[in-house]
Amino acid sequence: MRDYDGRTAQERVAERRRRLIDSGYTLFGDVGYAGTSIRAVLRQAELRDRYFAESFADLDELLAQVLDQIFDDEVRLCETAVESADGPAGASRAMISALVTSLEADPRRARIKLREAISAGPVVYACRDRGLRRLATLVAGLLPAPVSGGPDPQLVALGLVAAANELLTNLFYGNASDDAQAMTRDDVVETAVFMFQGAADLYSGLSPAAAETAHAGEPRTS
Repeated sequence: MRDYDGRTAQERVAERRRRLIDSGYTLFGDVGYAGTSIRAVLRQAELRDRYFAESFADLDELLAQVLDQIFDDEVRLCETAVESADGPAGASRAMISALVTSLEADPRRARIKLREAISAGPVVYACRDRGLRRLATLVAGLLPAPVSGGPDPQLVALGLVAAANELLTNLFYGNASDDAQAMTRDDVVETAVFMFQGAADLYSGLSPAAAETAHAGEPRTS
């Protein structure tokens, strides 16, 4: 049943939820989780107080929804990058390059994913874990099947994704430290690809000499 403005009750709820998510994205990205309140989100969304509880139990749940959408975007970006890449090594480079570009283009996205997601509550932590595992599934699909045993490729891929995430955090926020070695975009890309290729070579059963020959001449630009 539609009301006077031509929308159903469900459509109005969905529209208010979207406004809350958009407002949360703005505030979490600008002032952080600790600096955001439910009242501030409502004010940003231009909604009355009662409408927050209509969609979210608390700020932790709202931030989890915002983070989940960031991971949705990243998975789509990485899937596209993999589809257009030449071989597993090229795909790993395309993935990390796409992630760096996405975070560089939107400082709010970078802050929410790399900083605010580790300072919130258990709902956000679980969301972050799911998101990293989704990216790890893409990486695991690029690794060759183990020649003779070895650890679960999914777990290895999760370790690679977690390491890449830490590199990204250092790229965007670690260089402010007085004793931190300045990290560049290329440092992140090349290190992530190096780690991926090392794991791929071990799974392929290549000796160090064979691996060096196999990857000789590969481009090293991001």
